[in-house]
Amino acid sequence: FINKAVVVEETEQHFLPEHSFASFAIDERLKKNIISKGYSSPTPIQDRAIPHILQGKDVVGIANTGTGKTAAFLIPIINKVFKNPREKVLIVVPTRELAIQINQEFVAFTSHLRLFSTCCVGGTNISPQIRNLRQLNHFVIGTPGRLKDLINRQVLNLSTTTTVILDEADRMLDMGFIPDMRFIM
Repeated sequence: FINKAVVVEETEQHFLPEHSFASFAIDERLKKNIISKGYSSPTPIQDRAIPHILQGKDVVGIANTGTGKTAAFLIPIINKVFKNPREKVLIVVPTRELAIQINQEFVAFTSHLRLFSTCCVGGTNISPQIRNLRQLNHFVIGTPGRLKDLINRQVLNLSTTTTVILDEADRMLDMGFIPDMRFIM
């Protein structure tokens, strides 16, 4: 009996951000990568979420597709891991396409920062994913079914995971994944 998330706020036509990417308390090398990606000023979701995530707070963000939600959580979490490379992040998403997209964004934001990720999705050969998981990974990005498979094979150990992100949690709930995600607890 869960209702779909409803955005109660209209799209802001003339949004004036309170912050700039330059003003966020993040590493200068990460700021350089953000600017090289063509980001100039934060979108509303980025402007509101990034400061809270940088403070270590849990955030539930609701925004339309194409509003910068991925950067809103990736930028501060990348900064957190860059400051402490022992941090381990799990990002769970409902679809292979979204996992690949997030991994591509991660790679662009972490250029020359020596942070690593593995994208674990179904419908593809599992062997390269297993090989990649045996390497150093700060971020594991994947779909629930493949992540569960890797855990059952004892290839993915989440005991050292320090941060979990559920992207499009409402969609995963609709698809029946959330009740089956006991594996991350």
